[in-house]
Amino acid sequence: MTTDRIIYQSESLFVSGKKTNASDIATSDITEIQRVQDMSYNLEVSRTDINEFGQLAALSREVTEPPTVALDFSYYLTDTTQDGRLGFNVNTGASFPVVSATPMTSNILSGTANKDELNYYILTVPEGEDVHGNSPLNAADHGVIAIGNGFISSYGVNAAVGELATASVSVEASNILFKKDLSAAAGFDNPAIDIDSATGAKMTNKVKFASVTSSDGDHTINSNEIFAIRPGDISIDFDANGYFTTTASAGGLNTGGALLPGSGVSAPTTQSSVHIQSVSLDIPLSRSPLTRLGNHFPFARKTDFPVNMTLSATALMTDFTDGSLDDLICNAEQKRDIALVMKDRCGTGQAMTYVMRNAILDTQAFTASIGDNKTVDLTFSAQVGGANDTDNGIFLFKEPTATSSSALYSNYTPTP
Repeated sequence: MTTDRIIYQSESLFVSGKKTNASDIATSDITEIQRVQDMSYNLEVSRTDINEFGQLAALSREVTEPPTVALDFSYYLTDTTQDGRLGFNVNTGASFPVVSATPMTSNILSGTANKDELNYYILTVPEGEDVHGNSPLNAADHGVIAIGNGFISSYGVNAAVGELATASVSVEASNILFKKDLSAAAGFDNPAIDIDSATGAKMTNKVKFASVTSSDGDHTINSNEIFAIRPGDISIDFDANGYFTTTASAGGLNTGGALLPGSGVSAPTTQSSVHIQSVSLDIPLSRSPLTRLGNHFPFARKTDFPVNMTLSATALMTDFTDGSLDDLICNAEQKRDIALVMKDRCGTGQAMTYVMRNAILDTQAFTASIGDNKTVDLTFSAQVGGANDTDNGIFLFKEPTATSSSALYSNYTPTP
């Protein structure tokens, strides 16, 4: 059957580790990235012209740098499931305060096998059909666009009034493979490049899609499943206490200015904290391809350090607190933990929480004009620590098992 167009119902994004040549990528190794909202991918090949005196046109145009494949996609945040499938570390079953948590970026920084370097598959089924419920996923009229040796180069979270919380991911990869017919019993070629091959040969193992689970389940309106995180179920705590045993209260900003929402123990009762309109968390994980003579493709893509992550927030301005910029010069800004808390429907429980450790204020900008509410833009930054650093970086938590810790997600008062 010919296809006149492809729309979102007929495509879905899957991910797996690349594994070794000794074993195939089985159906149990492949998982779907759900709630995807957009995808884009491209390939770029750099060439060098071979010219010589005596002839105007180039004799040849040779590939001298490794080709690069880029994949960008975004998805609605739910309950850390998708983030874990992408190789990020998720702290589950935590009883706060946590003595020793694993940084969200631990697998990526340490290069953990089948966590840092992944394959991505964009599965396509015939026009008019859903991918979900289409079984088996290895029919003759099913196709796949497979991206091999993929490394996450950036991760971001965005939440705003009137919008669902989303995560945006960028991936750098070495190869892309287009396969129209998936009916072969042996599966199709692994799109990953064998980094030990001087000629850039692909891995010799196969990818098998036959029994991959592609359905989200039979949803009902009363289901406990988290379909997305709504803006009314999101809170931000600029002075997060109680998550770690080593956390100290930072209090208000040394510079004065905006009164931030937080869990300050002596918050003023006669003042209102700013009203957060949007928040974004950006974790850049740019990569440098490592190459050598004798190899056409990189043998590794390593993270560029230091990694400076930023959290930006826009809010409607309310009361302000005392302070002066010169106090910041003589007394360094107190580092603070900032928690971005996302609850399930109507806040009956925690869905996921990001905690940015040891953040400091970089900018505080105010804007006022006739006819508009006065706003303030705040930017905080922190550095990602090592894979085993429990005091620095970004940490991702799933719903805790200790019911007593639920107070962490309901006690939001202005920071003094």
